[in-house]
Amino acid sequence: MDITRTIACTLLAVAAAAPAPAIAQDRPLTADFPEVYRAGGLNGPDWAQFTNPSRMGFDAAGNLYVLDRSAFQVVVIGPGGDFMITAGREGGGPGEFRNPTDLLVWRDGRFGVVDIEHGAYQLFGPRGELERFVRMSSTAGEAGMAAVRNRLRPDPSGGAVFAEGAGIGASLFAAMTETRGGDVVDVGGEFGKLERIDLTGEAAVAETLARARRIPPDDPDRDRPHFAPPVYWDLLPDRTIAYVDSTAYEITLLGADGQARGVLTRPIPPETVTARIRTAVREHLLEELDEEGLGALNEKPEFMSEDMWRQMTEQMTAQQRERIESQEYFPEIPVVRGLRATWDGSLWVQRRGADPWDYEGPIDVLGPNGEYRGTFAAGELEMPRAFGPNGLVAYVEMDEMDVPTIVVKRLPRVVR
Repeated sequence: MDITRTIACTLLAVAAAAPAPAIAQDRPLTADFPEVYRAGGLNGPDWAQFTNPSRMGFDAAGNLYVLDRSAFQVVVIGPGGDFMITAGREGGGPGEFRNPTDLLVWRDGRFGVVDIEHGAYQLFGPRGELERFVRMSSTAGEAGMAAVRNRLRPDPSGGAVFAEGAGIGASLFAAMTETRGGDVVDVGGEFGKLERIDLTGEAAVAETLARARRIPPDDPDRDRPHFAPPVYWDLLPDRTIAYVDSTAYEITLLGADGQARGVLTRPIPPETVTARIRTAVREHLLEELDEEGLGALNEKPEFMSEDMWRQMTEQMTAQQRERIESQEYFPEIPVVRGLRATWDGSLWVQRRGADPWDYEGPIDVLGPNGEYRGTFAAGELEMPRAFGPNGLVAYVEMDEMDVPTIVVKRLPRVVR
């Protein structure tokens, strides 16, 4: 199928037939996917005692690769849930990890681990053997930290990754924190610069394909307005980049050659931010701050005294409260809050929920030719951690003791 031609024809037909489209009506989809296997949990085997299975991906054979950052290793699980191999361990030598932040899985079974403290991509063969290091920087003598990228996607044709650029500050922040759904870290840097990074040499070489809009321009002395749209993107099997960079339901398609391929839309308009919404958001954020504190900073470091810790957290809490109360607001609430591409080339598009601050709204499915296939209702399912062949998808479930279990299910054809 020529996906570019099909999408272009679909877009032209829609434009000709609907001069003033009404607000879209959702077609319900059922999320009752059959389970293929589970791995992990409190009573799981030793190889499945995951602690932080933060990144994962499938190869073409249906093997699932799981990066457990806290265990400093990659675990490979077979299509039936059986143990295959592990790769890596903590350390500074070849094939050892200092700070593994991301995992890349190519369709032929080769995989790579991004190690920010090594300043390199460590590339492994299908049997888990280390093949080589690729320095992150293409500048001779440079440690490579400034060349770290965010939100990497392996090139289906091999030998490269697609990425969104990020400055060193954003990259270090991304390495220390978990993103919402694994997709968005909105802290500055060169966000919106979409790149292809060649990994065939000794050092990574980046080619800029396009620059998505970042609203407003970065200003280190000011916070971005609340609701200012970030960039959501993913990579389709034919190497087309799909991305959203505005408040509207508009998914731009960009070829690997940097040429435009079209825009996919649904007539779902963004909501105007009113005084009532601004007040409700401020009250919600202040309530969260009172109930949850400063998140990861709630735990006192061992080297700090109780008095120092109390003074620091009180000061930071006061600063955060002031930021919330003085926060500027973008004039519209973005419709799209997440975007993922399936193995077969469909797009899963997560919309905002009922509340302005709710990221986990309905999930639309757009087929490989761009047509709307239906919507999973809000709260019915989460975005999968990984999409694989033959409809395989991977999720992570946490039990009451926060022990993770990886659950692999199979999607029906209509949503693959």
